[in-house]
Amino acid sequence: RLLEARKIGDQKAIAIVSENPEGDSEGKMGRRREEIEFTSLSEIKSLTNGDEEEALGAEESNGRLTGQRSRVRSQDHSDSSRFLRWDKVAKSSYLNYLLLASPFAIISYFANWGAGPTFILSLLALIPQAQLLGLFTEQVAFYTNEAIGGLLNATFGNLTELIISVVALNKGLLNIVKMSLMGSILSNCLLVMGSAFIVGGISHKSQRFNIQMASTNSGLLMMCVLAIAFPAVMVETETNRSAQAVLTFSRLTAFTLLSVYGLLMLFQIKTHRHLVEGDREADEDEDEEEEQFLSWKESVIWLFIDAVFISGFSKLLVDSIEGSVKDLGISKMFIGVILIPIVGNAAEHAAAVMVAYRGRMELAMGIALGSAVQISLFGIPVVVIAAWIMNRDLDLNFSLFQTVVLSGSVLTVGLL
Repeated sequence: RLLEARKIGDQKAIAIVSENPEGDSEGKMGRRREEIEFTSLSEIKSLTNGDEEEALGAEESNGRLTGQRSRVRSQDHSDSSRFLRWDKVAKSSYLNYLLLASPFAIISYFANWGAGPTFILSLLALIPQAQLLGLFTEQVAFYTNEAIGGLLNATFGNLTELIISVVALNKGLLNIVKMSLMGSILSNCLLVMGSAFIVGGISHKSQRFNIQMASTNSGLLMMCVLAIAFPAVMVETETNRSAQAVLTFSRLTAFTLLSVYGLLMLFQIKTHRHLVEGDREADEDEDEEEEQFLSWKESVIWLFIDAVFISGFSKLLVDSIEGSVKDLGISKMFIGVILIPIVGNAAEHAAAVMVAYRGRMELAMGIALGSAVQISLFGIPVVVIAAWIMNRDLDLNFSLFQTVVLSGSVLTVGLL
């Protein structure tokens, strides 16, 4: 049974075919990849042997398959099938075991166990919820075309950080917001990529990656750091510079970065998609295909529910920050730069290290640098604009020390 067909020539396509449509005892289907020739879309459909199918983004035009991909799906809404679908959600990541911390975080908050326990439990509860948010976003993306799917994944990939930032803004913790955003960039550039290099180097003597895409991401990061560094330079070099001037400049910079982010989406999804995909066809031979197992309605509903839960636990987390500084004896900088970024990036961190261990360094670098670029071009400007709407004076004036650390980290990545 045909699972996916991707056009690679006028009359050629790469097909992912199921060798065992019914699945084995564990419900897994064997897959093989082969190159096929065709003259029309109907010829491709004939491989499905009459199964119920849904071809996305494909059409018959002048005897060519002009869409980006064709997917065959079989929908079974029986009780057993529904149980299997949610079993896959539960087993999607070992991080889901941390969901057990959720009720204890709520009890700790309302039973006054203390700010320290509430902070730790809320932090643990948010990690799997951020991972599930990414999973549900991917399931929604299966029902869209490539452009919308890529935009959904890019946007909702930062939703956890944005929600925590907005909740912290509402409480007036502006420094925590700035430090957490900076910490997200640092953790992706240093912790994630460094871990990927070490793990990948241990398991493989040589590693390959797409130098063009890596250079593009590094250049974008350098541009973002320069834009973010300007307010700090203005404050340090001109003593008469007013706070309002720095704030105005920061807001203009935010709109500029958002514009660049829009151009980046156009670059990745439309004009230079082949650079982003890299060796995706080769990767498909090594790992399982991404699988669609939730209906569109289920995916959207649970995406919304998960976002609501993230908002609630973000409030518990932010409300306990001040008290946890005293109870746990840790600084606000450590909370903002180290702990909070772990919440939204833990699943991506684990994924980057795992794929590096399998020798897919290009994908590992794409995860690390891509996430850092999204925070820089999308997360930071959106938070600055959101603060403006909320009547909070959040600027991009990081301290001189923070600016130097951020610049040095990005420069190190760019020179690798």
